[in-house]
Amino acid sequence: MCLKLSCIFVGELILWGILNFKTMQNTNTQKPMSWLAFQVMSLMMTIRKRFRNIGEEINLAGIKKGLYVLDFGCGLGFNTIPAAKAVGKEGRVFALDISEQAISITTKKIRKHKLDNVELIQSDCDTGLKDRSIDLVYLHNTLPIVKEKQKVLDEITRVLKTGGRLSYMSRVGSRIYGQDIISDSKLKDMLSADFTLVTEKQGHLVFEKVS
Repeated sequence: MCLKLSCIFVGELILWGILNFKTMQNTNTQKPMSWLAFQVMSLMMTIRKRFRNIGEEINLAGIKKGLYVLDFGCGLGFNTIPAAKAVGKEGRVFALDISEQAISITTKKIRKHKLDNVELIQSDCDTGLKDRSIDLVYLHNTLPIVKEKQKVLDEITRVLKTGGRLSYMSRVGSRIYGQDIISDSKLKDMLSADFTLVTEKQGHLVFEKVS
């Protein structure tokens, strides 16, 4: 297994460098990945998914029936689908991604699982959601790739209810893809005015909004 993970890691590093060298130069605005880059990313994420316990990841933040959840940077819908099943008909999941391809793939998965409690949002940051309307935000493997990190954190803070939770993690893959890496300690400092850390487990941080 270690050998397989090492091969995946090397493959991600080489392929991502080849596909994104030009697009990562001198760009100041957030843009979706190219079609080819997205295909490579999708393949790598699908392979990595076999080595993750996504059920444990989404449950650590305390998801339960009836919650309103924002999956910020939903990607291929790995969190979106199990989260929608967990919150049930009483709850709702808002899945946001900048990529049209990601939205399309997640849409197909929603139809396949016959879910009617998921709303898709194609955006780089603005959710269009009301203030303090969300119980739980998943920000998994997304923030390192985002250029305007503070803007994203401000939007998440705006839509979260007081007492709501932010589930954060950034695995190796997203840290490779990202240009401006943010450490866990820096993130804690950035959130300290509005959040308190309630759980930390193997790089998975769960914050509770206190303001």
